[in-house]
Amino acid sequence: MTASGGTYQQQAYDYVKTQIINLGYKPGQVITDTQVANELDISRTPVREAFYRLENEGLLINEARRGWRVYTLSLSDIHEVFDIKVVVEGMVARQAAACQDSSLRERLAGALAAMRRAADSDDADAWLNADFKLHDVIFEMADNTRAQRIIANLNDQWHRVRIGFVAMQLRIQESTREHEVIVGHILAGEGLAAEREMQEHLAKVGHELERLLVNMVLPFVENGV
Repeated sequence: MTASGGTYQQQAYDYVKTQIINLGYKPGQVITDTQVANELDISRTPVREAFYRLENEGLLINEARRGWRVYTLSLSDIHEVFDIKVVVEGMVARQAAACQDSSLRERLAGALAAMRRAADSDDADAWLNADFKLHDVIFEMADNTRAQRIIANLNDQWHRVRIGFVAMQLRIQESTREHEVIVGHILAGEGLAAEREMQEHLAKVGHELERLLVNMVLPFVENGV
């Protein structure tokens, strides 16, 4: 593919992914390469290539003779996502505890402080941003880019549900306290304790998310979340 073709493919990829994650395209909605090509004023070829990338990432499903359907999340999907996150991110927390890089350690403490400020001011958007930064630093400390890519893809898959979930003030405060414990173990070099606390935190998030979906979301949606 030419350089311009590659650029258009990336443009289409970024556009469609953003629409999916931020609910511009609804769960279960069928979209076509012609539709997106018209929206972006580009040809269909780079759009199709972008669709294939998004299919590989679990964000689109190819339906013969119809188009591409935006994925929906089921309770089984949530189980799978968090089963993987518990294992991988627990391991990463343990690896991060061995990091002695003073700059990264300072950034981790700073991200935690930002998370606490956001929680105390009831700012869900700022809290979510601080949470992203905190976990990014943990991955940097662990020096495990492959694990980071795996978790980034899983987080994309449940991001649209996560926004509403994080907005619940009780979960923000509770999650902040859990992160304070995890970061404390990492900075103390206590790898096994950091791993255990990260696993317990993520298992709790998964269970609470499932309960929220069962009681407050899934009964009221037609195509899933």
